[in-house]
Amino acid sequence: MNEQGDDVMKKSLNRYVLTEEIYALLKGHILNHDIAPGEKVNIDQLARDLEVSNIPIREALSRLAAEGLVDTVPFKGMFVAKMSLQELDEMFEIRMELECLSIRKAARLIPASELEQLKKAMEEYPRSDMESGEQRIQVIAEMNQGLHGLILNHCGNHSLRNLIETYIEKIQRYLALYQKDLKPQLIQVEWEEHMRIVQFLVARDEQSAEQALKQHLENSYKRTRAFFV
Repeated sequence: MNEQGDDVMKKSLNRYVLTEEIYALLKGHILNHDIAPGEKVNIDQLARDLEVSNIPIREALSRLAAEGLVDTVPFKGMFVAKMSLQELDEMFEIRMELECLSIRKAARLIPASELEQLKKAMEEYPRSDMESGEQRIQVIAEMNQGLHGLILNHCGNHSLRNLIETYIEKIQRYLALYQKDLKPQLIQVEWEEHMRIVQFLVARDEQSAEQALKQHLENSYKRTRAFFV
């Protein structure tokens, strides 16, 4: 490759990395409600704040639009997607079906050593004496990543894993509001639901593990939906 072609590749790579960073930044702001649902995204202001051109910002927003987190309104601009009970209902319905499929595929494939490690980690999680809401949110996030992440890592289907992760991220936008008022007793409830699934997986009781996962997701759906009704 000649020097000119090498420079073009470097510029393309740098822009790709920059777009990735802006995409991750904006996605985090949307999921955590730092940019509110329905709020217009001021591209020019973002460009000034981040000291970049409009191009990587528009590219990042296009990706977020493809994921359903940003809406494009002709002649008006780009807006953070609004939230609705209908969307929440639909996302949980799909997630439950997909995650039940993933645990059926993963149950026999997860190494016993990883299950025992997860079980031990679960037993060590604090479930009381946490005054900070941030601490409670962190514990639930770790439990979710430990169990759901392990199942997805061993489901043997990358497309399925990517789909589920997309729905988990979108649902997180709803959970972020709900978890701001997280009650201490909910930690124990979440822990018991997760631990039940883990115990069935350790015992290689695949059918019971799937039923326990389905019940956990149904309970999570009810808890989240009740916050918005």
